[in-house]
Amino acid sequence: MLGSSDRAASKSPSKFFAGIKYMKPKTFAFDFDGVVSKYDGVFKGDEKVDKPRPEVLKAIKLLKQQGHKILIYSSRSTKVLREYCKRYKIPADYLNTNPEYKTGNPGKPVASVYVDDRAICYKGQTAEELVRELNNFKVFYKN
Repeated sequence: MLGSSDRAASKSPSKFFAGIKYMKPKTFAFDFDGVVSKYDGVFKGDEKVDKPRPEVLKAIKLLKQQGHKILIYSSRSTKVLREYCKRYKIPADYLNTNPEYKTGNPGKPVASVYVDDRAICYKGQTAEELVRELNNFKVFYKN
């Protein structure tokens, strides 16, 4: 049963998370189109983007309050992402790359967890199960 202070904290997530101590901060990588920004699946140009998804923006802010790093990645230019984050006050630490890690492949930034609307999570499925998931996959905006 929740005490009165627990009930108050559950109504105000920012107050609740502010007092929690975490081990090592993680880097969470968010895909831009379809996750951070609404997207209908039709690319209309590098600078033509939709508004942010409110729940994703809220999650990013909660993660930042917990002391984690936020990386937003996209096939769009870093300039477009920077302007978008500034316009919508998105607290991103990194855009399209993670400067904390030097790797031989600049195409995939290093992160602890990736949030993407076009991904299948590999959990040890058999080849047949994985192929079935891939063949039946539907992008979020098509669900």
